[in-house]
Amino acid sequence: MKNNILHSLSIAALIALSASVVSADIFTLSSGTAYNGKIFKILEGQVTIDVAGGEKTTAPLVDFDGASQEVINKWASSHLESVDVYTKWDSQPVIKSSAISQLPNQFRDPAFKGMVSVDLVLNEKGQVISAKVQKSTHAELEAPSVKAAKAWRFEPAKVAGKSVKSKLRVPFKFSYDGKAG
Repeated sequence: MKNNILHSLSIAALIALSASVVSADIFTLSSGTAYNGKIFKILEGQVTIDVAGGEKTTAPLVDFDGASQEVINKWASSHLESVDVYTKWDSQPVIKSSAISQLPNQFRDPAFKGMVSVDLVLNEKGQVISAKVQKSTHAELEAPSVKAAKAWRFEPAKVAGKSVKSKLRVPFKFSYDGKAG
């Protein structure tokens, strides 16, 4: 009886595992070439897919079949921070105003040092539309860093003289200077 239950559970686990593999995203070009992976980004109508082994492939949206275009467009509408976002510019974003993140009380020690790296996505006006922690030395420093980053304003990045959405990384370095407040 116990072996039958274990056997049934093993079969159920295999079925669930194979179902998750079958449900992976497959994007098909009109030519019939299929890519199994996840959408990484869309830039100027070019769709980049992260395929197996960490490789990336890029193709124009119009080259995908109708079903794949529908999936890509649905993804794009829910991932605005990954659509038409430049990481290379003719003119980089420039800080116009910034806020300083506050050091939590538990870190007010002269020997303390910490860091949070925040990835920002800016819109064409230089406003922060997304701020996500990329890495940090202390989880307690993440929320104040994201809060401060969201208040920053930039002169937007430019490509070919046109303001564009952009992505950049901002480091927040923490230390205690001994002053109260």
